[in-house]
Amino acid sequence: MPYIELNRTRLYYDFVPSNITQEAIERPLLLLHGFLGTPTSDFAAQISHLLREYTIIAPHLHGHGHSSHRTSYTTAYYREDVADVIALLDTLQLERVFVLGFSDGAIVGLLLAALHPDRVIAMALHGAQAVITERDTAAIRAWLLEKPLPLAWQEQLTLLHGSPYWQSLLPLYVDIQEQLVVEGGILISNEELAHVCCPTLIMHGIRDRVVAVEYASMLSQYIPGAQLRLFDAGHALHLRYADEYTTTVMNFFASVLSGGPRV
Repeated sequence: MPYIELNRTRLYYDFVPSNITQEAIERPLLLLHGFLGTPTSDFAAQISHLLREYTIIAPHLHGHGHSSHRTSYTTAYYREDVADVIALLDTLQLERVFVLGFSDGAIVGLLLAALHPDRVIAMALHGAQAVITERDTAAIRAWLLEKPLPLAWQEQLTLLHGSPYWQSLLPLYVDIQEQLVVEGGILISNEELAHVCCPTLIMHGIRDRVVAVEYASMLSQYIPGAQLRLFDAGHALHLRYADEYTTTVMNFFASVLSGGPRV
């Protein structure tokens, strides 16, 4: 698996060219996974469909998958991930990309488009938020620390990240989310969101217990021209409603390419 050496991590990534058309080969799509995920675990149901139209670039974000393990977080870690992504795009000589992001990966995608608007053609995100509150961190703590994770998920995490490493990430992650709240809870400011200039689709599950659905409405209000699509689902709507989700994403990106209505 290819990687790039950065100051703080060895960043591994998947690079999968489309084998359909030359246009698809030259159309890069950046996949950004969520916390405890990898590109293939989070987007397994979407990758074969995406490869019909796009070449996939999918970093294993710092602390995940094959990339270097984490021993700590800083409150700037989302922005550090953005810097890693920019370094990867520069290494691959990719000026502009489509972006598909989930949860933490969606936050990284938001920051990428806000801080580097010239690098993003269009983005589709789900499970994203620009602020974090004590209510959110209480939900995260309950989800990750207050009872054992489902056994099947524990087994998957061991395969993806190794044990006992993934277990060590949980308290680190919860602690840094709580510290973000102490420091004001602003992940991305409204002023930064206003800098997003690419076509944007915000998706969210109305029954999401990890990231409240009202955050999706907030994002659609502050990102110029953003479209909002709600699903009758929880946080991992791309897994529970894979077909509907995949069709929504593919249609959105296709409409951007054709210049037609986006949703």
